[in-house]
Amino acid sequence: MTSTAETDEPLTIDDLARRVQLPVRTIREYHTMRLLPPPERRGRLGLYGDRHVQRLRLIARLQRRGYSLAGIRDLLGAWESGTDLVTLLGVDESQAALDETPLFLTRAELFQRLPALEEATLGRASRIGLVRPHGEDHFGVRSPALLGLVADWVRLGVPLDGALDLIEVLAGDLDALAGQLAGLIIERIWEPATAAGRAGKLPDLLRRGRPLLLQGAATTLADRIGAALAERAGTATDGDRLRAILDEIRVGAVADSAGTIHRARR
Repeated sequence: MTSTAETDEPLTIDDLARRVQLPVRTIREYHTMRLLPPPERRGRLGLYGDRHVQRLRLIARLQRRGYSLAGIRDLLGAWESGTDLVTLLGVDESQAALDETPLFLTRAELFQRLPALEEATLGRASRIGLVRPHGEDHFGVRSPALLGLVADWVRLGVPLDGALDLIEVLAGDLDALAGQLAGLIIERIWEPATAAGRAGKLPDLLRRGRPLLLQGAATTLADRIGAALAERAGTATDGDRLRAILDEIRVGAVADSAGTIHRARR
């Protein structure tokens, strides 16, 4: 979040571009796509403020999580107008937005996204699955969001090895969890459905189940991490600030039985 003092003065589009580190043409494109509210007009001059800075930073965060610009536009529109959440996300018919499109990068492009990488740490990033080598100079990135998260931490001053420690723990625990879930899916769902002569329904069941499982796992994990961080805030340096930030970034909306979004009461 941006402090009021940071943006209490009106900004021109050039000022705004410098503040959020985006090209002016990108901001104009966001206007065209209706992702950004129009500026305040003073004669022929358009002036921007805090809400524009926050909106652009929100767009950047959603992009790092794998959302397309069209998807972000729909999500923002839903928040502002109370659109049916189930219809918006399309979980009954489409792949969950959390299931990202993998990236395929050259070595130079990868190093541009994560400049702290060097040969030793690149090898470790490959071993833990953050990147996957393809030949000499190309790499696959299954989760652009995780790569962006590591880059954010490094820019903040976190040592790359420390950031990779967290990714390694996450990947290892997810491997173990995936094995347990796969065994239960075969034993408790696949085998009974096949024995009951319902094998023809299994493709649709798995197609629908995959995005629902991804969404549910992500939501549950986010809640558990937030609760664990809040519990540890008592012994963390500047723990009161950590609690305040956790409260600030938690989900601020609820949906009723019709899927209409409402702001959550604090």
